[in-house]
Amino acid sequence: MPKKAIVIGGSIAGLLAARVLSDHFEEVILIEKDRYTDDGQVRNGTPQANHIHLLLVKGKEILQDFFPDLERELIENGANKIDFLNDGRFCLPSGWAQRFESGVITFTCTRTLLENTIRHQVQKISKIKILDNKPISSFVLEDANKISLKTIANEKIHADLIVDCTGRNTRTPDWLENIGYPKLTDTRVDSFVGYATRRYIPPKNVERKWKMLSILSNPTTNPRLGAIYPIEDGKWLVFLSGIGRVYPPTEEKGFLEFAKSLESEELYDAMKYAIPDSEIYGYRVQGSRRYHYESMSSWPENFIVLGDAVAVFNPFYGQGITSAALGVKVLDNMLRDQNFDKNFAKKFQKRLAKTISLPWILGTSEDLRWPTTVGKKPNVITKLVQNHAQKVLLLGPKSKLATKSFLQMMHMIRSPAIIFHPVILLQLIANPIWKKDE
Repeated sequence: MPKKAIVIGGSIAGLLAARVLSDHFEEVILIEKDRYTDDGQVRNGTPQANHIHLLLVKGKEILQDFFPDLERELIENGANKIDFLNDGRFCLPSGWAQRFESGVITFTCTRTLLENTIRHQVQKISKIKILDNKPISSFVLEDANKISLKTIANEKIHADLIVDCTGRNTRTPDWLENIGYPKLTDTRVDSFVGYATRRYIPPKNVERKWKMLSILSNPTTNPRLGAIYPIEDGKWLVFLSGIGRVYPPTEEKGFLEFAKSLESEELYDAMKYAIPDSEIYGYRVQGSRRYHYESMSSWPENFIVLGDAVAVFNPFYGQGITSAALGVKVLDNMLRDQNFDKNFAKKFQKRLAKTISLPWILGTSEDLRWPTTVGKKPNVITKLVQNHAQKVLLLGPKSKLATKSFLQMMHMIRSPAIIFHPVILLQLIANPIWKKDE
């Protein structure tokens, strides 16, 4: 068994990585630049935590595999168990999706509660030592194509394996180039997304037939979308977003007017009598970005990268946490099945690249429908699949099978092949839907 592993970055991806590494290394050190607290406040390094963080079913399943007590602790602290189609109400460009028990079940809560709950589970593992408030400043190239870490206090830290989970603001590309490795290539797709979120206390004595509400945008006529997302203490996060530089305002009047301009006024009607419970938090997304570590001609033998440090997605589709979990699952499987040799790290980056290809395609396909989006256009086959997926989504008001199949694909619990079911193909022929039913 290798002796020592280090994870830099103590967010959800880093916590998951530390949990997996504890099964394969004698000692695991998790290094986080922020100071952890249990006061429910958002960490400085995660300003996006003020907004909705959707946990896809595939991600939930992986989390529960590694942390069997996670769901119980989340529910005890106010998280909500949600059937996406039975408890959620979805306004599609073609009308309202049908509602029924789908079995597509996860829990909803704030990002801070989810991260802190995972951290509490990790802290129970004796092999794992957490060092918070400890920024890393650079990499140092050692003999035999290995690296070590240098802290801002000029301390050098060595390990048999170092894992970068520092997220979307990773400095790995620059740090590797500074010690002689090739310049990294990347792919970027920027749809110029911005969003604004506010916490609310729902009005009392109002009967609602849903727990979660989503009003989707209408390509390419209405770039606005919004959602009401249940969190702890019976509260809501009201989330508004726009594509193509249509940014939702962060002042009261503009925020409400933006909500009223969605494809349906149901979200506006639900929130206008709710009681604001926070300021309005704005956030501008720097687009989707994927680093191609798998294509590097040379690579450190004791270093890997996963999570947002590899690929960042448009946050609306909720793929970040699940993609990180998929990457950690790849790491676990490889450590169980393969020798931890000098080629391990390079093999991991190649396998990870294949694993995140599906969420990357799903996450950028909607962005690329908008003419304002900047980035590499999909090839012919990918474009055909994307167009077919959009048609299946539009079948939602008329087809339970289409709705459930699309949702299972988006939650990564079924392959995209499910949306090519023969019955769905026949339904598309019989129901060409391009606009809302009158």
